[in-house]
Amino acid sequence: MPLKHTILGLLNYKDMTGYDIDRWLQKPISFFWHAQTSQVYKELNVIMNHHWVECHIEVQEGKPNRKVFSITDEGRIELTRWLGDADLTEIMKYKNPLLIKIFFSGNIDLGSTMRLLEKYIAECNAIITSMNEDTRNIPGYEEQFQSEDASFYWGMTMTYGFMYYQNEIKWANWCIEKLKEKIDE
Repeated sequence: MPLKHTILGLLNYKDMTGYDIDRWLQKPISFFWHAQTSQVYKELNVIMNHHWVECHIEVQEGKPNRKVFSITDEGRIELTRWLGDADLTEIMKYKNPLLIKIFFSGNIDLGSTMRLLEKYIAECNAIITSMNEDTRNIPGYEEQFQSEDASFYWGMTMTYGFMYYQNEIKWANWCIEKLKEKIDE
């Protein structure tokens, strides 16, 4: 469900092609929501069948024609309904593949677990670096969407991301210290 609503939210800013939507899911918002390109096009078909979006062909000279999607009034109603839904049941279901690996790490040597955590720290740092780039691009996004209010909320999500990954690094370093203590026993 959230992918449908992510697409509606993006189209609520402005009309986009499937490629444009996919680019947003690959970079600016990928730290908290991502999807495969094929999923984007599948969901576009689903939400078109719900009459939440419509599509028109933009003819281009010397280039292939573009399918441009726009949100309908019904789509805006659905987006508003979803945004206001206070049911957190699905949101609170948490799955973390790394924690499953750590949970069962008693079945491998301590060094392998430490290397996994070190790699995780490096990945978290890479995401933080990427998010710093995205933060610098917010003024450009505001101009592109002609929406200054949106950046207030984008800032909230970016701050969440920074705090989340910084905490993940702190936790992974704590785990590594615990593993080192175990080695020294």
